[in-house]
Parts: sequence; C-alpha cells; structure tokens
Amino acid sequence: MTTEPIGRRTILVPIDLHGINRGTLEILVRIARQLDQGLIGLLLEDIRLQQVADLPFTTEITLIGGRERSLLRDHLSQRHSLVNSDTRRLLHELAQRDQVELSFEDAVGSRWLTALERDGHLDIFFPARQRWNATTPGYRGKSAAIKRLGVVLPITQDYPKLIATASALVTSGLVGDIYVLSNRPPLPEELRDLYRPGHQVRVQANFHCDADSVAELIRRSPYDLLLLPRDCLQGIAPDVLEMALDRAGGQVLVVN
Repeated sequence: MTTEPIGRRTILVPIDLHGINRGTLEILVRIARQLDQGLIGLLLEDIRLQQVADLPFTTEITLIGGRERSLLRDHLSQRHSLVNSDTRRLLHELAQRDQVELSFEDAVGSRWLTALERDGHLDIFFPARQRWNATTPGYRGKSAAIKRLGVVLPITQDYPKLIATASALVTSGLVGDIYVLSNRPPLPEELRDLYRPGHQVRVQANFHCDADSVAELIRRSPYDLLLLPRDCLQGIAPDVLEMALDRAGGQVLVVN
C-alpha cells in the first residue's frame, strides 16, 4: 500500500467495478496538473457486490467433483481484476505524460464512505457512472474540456481553496461557462477571480446548502464538473449520498 505524496495537496479518485472512461481520466489528470496536485487511485472492491455474489442462487455444480462454485462471484472477481489493471495502466500513462505524481491503494467498501475514512485534507474526485444511453447536453461555443463548471459557495464567506481551485481551472482554459450557486450574493472578488473574457459567469443566489438540496443537486447535476466544499456534505446520510453519486450525470470534485 502506498500513501499520498508528502508536502503537496492530493486528489483521491475511487475506482470500482464500474470503471472510468479515458475521457474522464484525461480531464482528471489535467485538473491535477493545473492545480499542481498529486493523484491517488483508490482501487475499490465493493463489499455490496460481494454480498450479492454470495447469494445461494448464484452457484453452479461443476461436472468434475460435484463441487459448488459461485458464478457471479467468479465473474465479479475477474471483472474487478480487469477494470483495476486497465484503469491503473491508463491512469499511469496519462499521469506520466502530464508529469502528475500518482500512487495507488487497495480498499474494500463503497466509494463515499471509503474515501471519507481517508485523511480529511484530501480532495475527492467522483467520476460519473458510465451509461450506454447517456447523451451530452447541447452546448454552443467553446470547445472546453469542462463545458459547464458548477461552483457551490458555502454559507460562510471564508473558503479561499474552493475559489482558488475554480479560478485555476478557468485560467487554464479547461472551463467554458461558470455557474455559481450560493445562498448569498457572491463577493465581487469571488466573481472577478472566476471571470475570463468570452465566457459567462451565471449566479444563482437562492441555493441553500442543506442536505436535501445538495443531494438533489448531485443527483441531477447539469454540470460537467461540480465543485463542492466538503462542509456542504455534512448531514447527508451515507446511503443517500452514495445513491446520488451513482445517479449523477456529471463529475463531482469535493474540495477540502
């Protein structure tokens, strides 16, 4: 097992049986490079899937020896190994190309709870689930990697890391238009840091960072990347948050 690079901030990305497509990994590595952060790939074995695999109706009797074995468990084990090796290889290739520091760890558990158990200073990147019927919303204008960036400002006005993260992504040219959600009018300097000529900054000043609103935002996010302060996730039940992340149509970056 390896640990996060010492002396710099790091982004943790959980990797489970669902896998992560190349386009998303490329965006993740570019984000890490622009923020000058390392990456940790958390290779997850989801205990919930293993529990399903152990149900009695998922077994077969082998012709030689008459022994039982779990079809689903064997399939999940093979799938887990394949996804891990493919994602690890691809992420290593991309990180090496962009000179981003990278390490991997193995863990057992669900995405959010396992990531939450880690050091609270880590940022956490949750890729959207891959769906065969997914369609990209129409977008006119810039060919940015992150066409729509959603930024949730916390109730308190002291969250410089969140603004600095969004500003770095905007300055790098990765971002198209910016959507700021807050329960207060943003400070002028916050909007100034997010503005880039030729791009729009839209503000919704009536968004409440309560548990229900944040979970619903994650679940129905219209943004390619949603920046969330970790404080906004407090009070959301773990199973509700896991379900919202599973259904999210866009990527989520939790900023500490």
